[in-house]
Amino acid sequence: MMQPLLHAWIQLVWARPWAFGLLPLAAGVGWLSLRRGAHAGEGAMLYLHPRLFGLLDARAPRSSAALRAWLVAGAFACWGIALAQPELPGPWLRPPAQGRDVVVLLDTTLSMTLNDLRWNGAPAERLAVVKQVFAGFVRGSPGDRFGIIAFGARAATLLPPTFDRRVALRMLRRARADLLGDGGCLGDAIGLALRQVARQGGRRPVLVVYSDDGWTQGGHVSPAQATALARALGVRVFAVQVGGRPADGRPYEVPAFDAPQPDLRDIARLTGGAYFYAADAGAQQRAIRAIAASAPTLRPAPSRRQAHGLFAWPLACGALLLLAQAAGSARTGSRA
Repeated sequence: MMQPLLHAWIQLVWARPWAFGLLPLAAGVGWLSLRRGAHAGEGAMLYLHPRLFGLLDARAPRSSAALRAWLVAGAFACWGIALAQPELPGPWLRPPAQGRDVVVLLDTTLSMTLNDLRWNGAPAERLAVVKQVFAGFVRGSPGDRFGIIAFGARAATLLPPTFDRRVALRMLRRARADLLGDGGCLGDAIGLALRQVARQGGRRPVLVVYSDDGWTQGGHVSPAQATALARALGVRVFAVQVGGRPADGRPYEVPAFDAPQPDLRDIARLTGGAYFYAADAGAQQRAIRAIAASAPTLRPAPSRRQAHGLFAWPLACGALLLLAQAAGSARTGSRA
């Protein structure tokens, strides 16, 4: 019995230790209560009849007055202890997860309307399967911030990074093929995404590119330029190819740009990401799980513990002591 109490006393924490400096006031209050009782007793004896068998010369009992003074002092001491806020540390509190900025780049060219994938046993459009699979990733990542960029003949932001997963799912459902014309401008889409995550700051950005080939046919920023910028900013690009032939990592030429351009496999490799060829819905789901494992949500180590406040106990003890003192005073007054 004593050992658990000793262990609890060792673990006890005082949130306001300065309150112990008020404990001498409890002794002062008790002394004042004792003096007040003594003066009250002397005043009461002056009214005794001089013929009451020598009671005028008898000394008034001081034990009850001293007890009441101790009760008052104990009540104020208990309240001082309650003000110091004794606490027992509880379990460690897990801090909120430090999620990621996940920006999905959706290829909305006409080739994404091909029904060469299957969903629930039926033929399905490439873009429709992409939206279904990525919606599951959004639902299962409460600590992340999601943004959506569509690209075709030009790139446009459908949703800036937000914690509101319901809005992210709603905007994901609204994405459709041929939304921005036909013709790829992947470099513009990556550049737009990098500008968004740079503005947000403070989180680990991840770009997920969904495309059927990833080849650029126009735009103002080449894939080579966008890849170099992503690499300089430390942004990882994960590429998921959902149709066509798997990328082989060979550069291709674009008339608008002089330098050879990297394909999806090269973009992922050069930025520290990963490339996935997902020719069906199951492969896309495996790719999403691999992306989540490659760039996991950070969970910092706990630094604070839950505190169980014990101030109610000394507070109640002080109230009981004061009630006992009041009852004693009332009993003494009724006898007088």
